[in-house]
Amino acid sequence: MRFAFLLLLALAVPAAASGAPDPAQTAAICGKRASCKVAETFDAGKSPTGTPLSVVEIRLGLADKPRDQEQGCLAGNGRDGGVEYWLLDGTAAPKQVLQLCNDGYGSSGVGEDEVRVRPNRLIHWQTGGSAWRWTTTVTSSLVPLQVLGELSCSYHNGAEQTGTKTYIDFDTLVVRSIAKDSRVKDLSIGCPEWPTGPARNFSPEPEKGVYGAYNLVSPARRDTPDVPAGSTIGDCTSAMTTAGAGGFVVFGTPAPRAQAAEIKVLPTGLHTLLIQVHDPLAANQPAPASGSWVNLPHLEIWVGYNTMYTYTQLPLAELLQVGIDLEGKVYRGVGRAGVLPKVRRWQAKDEAGRPVTLLEAKWPDEFALLGGVAVVYSQAEAGRQVRLVSTTGIVNNRPLYLPQVQDFTDREDAAKQPRCRLSGNRMVRAN
Repeated sequence: MRFAFLLLLALAVPAAASGAPDPAQTAAICGKRASCKVAETFDAGKSPTGTPLSVVEIRLGLADKPRDQEQGCLAGNGRDGGVEYWLLDGTAAPKQVLQLCNDGYGSSGVGEDEVRVRPNRLIHWQTGGSAWRWTTTVTSSLVPLQVLGELSCSYHNGAEQTGTKTYIDFDTLVVRSIAKDSRVKDLSIGCPEWPTGPARNFSPEPEKGVYGAYNLVSPARRDTPDVPAGSTIGDCTSAMTTAGAGGFVVFGTPAPRAQAAEIKVLPTGLHTLLIQVHDPLAANQPAPASGSWVNLPHLEIWVGYNTMYTYTQLPLAELLQVGIDLEGKVYRGVGRAGVLPKVRRWQAKDEAGRPVTLLEAKWPDEFALLGGVAVVYSQAEAGRQVRLVSTTGIVNNRPLYLPQVQDFTDREDAAKQPRCRLSGNRMVRAN
């Protein structure tokens, strides 16, 4: 996929600009670094206000290596001081938009970088790792300078069954991922190909032998305290609805828009899920005829306990199903005899003034959700289950794929990533 991706970029990327930065701009970029040399200048189109943009590639000698790199940066058969990319935006002072120092990017020493410039875009492909290999392709806008999306791949170099590819949309905070069917023999090493076509066509099985899911997203700080009762989830995370948005309707038919339930799930660590439910049908539900919790409006949380770093088609012995109704009562479903979470419940009104139910499910083990997790909501009518919406595919009451929680606090660039904080009585994005 890398070569096809880079070929498409090469066809779409403007040629290097003929004009280099002027002496004043070069001096502002290089400062006192004597080894600083302008390698290329790329046309980057125009800013949203129409200002011409260009990106300057700077090469540094070993004398000007980053302070945290004692040996310098890998450069062919030798070492140097790395490479930088600077934005020229009209008469504004040059701004550094990327700094790279290839130290091997892992113990295997297989690190590589590719950078491409498109109109108001900077695209950075990078690979590295050790036994666990990874690649990432990060697309950023130049004006304003912000990350727009990231496509990443993670796999074990000696285990064919591993291989997960994840796409993050930083604007919507929607995270989707795909993984191999771990039961298939003779798989190749690496990640599956990302499905083509519009995002709205994303499905539980986008390709044969490949499963897709929506990852739960944790933009909150790892040390976030328990959310106070009465609080709601604002724009910290995207919503899943029984109309089919942000999830898969895996049983029944999608709800009409006016009757659709909306579910938001905010992990505040790897052992706590804060879940917000707005269900227009829930308040008028009669008691189910069978008396079973399955026919009540409820949530189902699937937790994985695999030990082989595979997340698809897990056997029942490596799964735990937990049911939680809208009164906060917890039920043991199928699967292993794992520890059930404790649940706090409160009611509030969301930013649109709608009544919502908040359920905070907390496990005693701080890494209880490390093996993957999926959330299902069951909407009821006339005292019976009529539809299920899920973050993953469900077949024969078993999840096809339990994706990992996407925790931005674990990233090296965590300081640049979305944050979630409590503002008044609502959790909101901090940036």
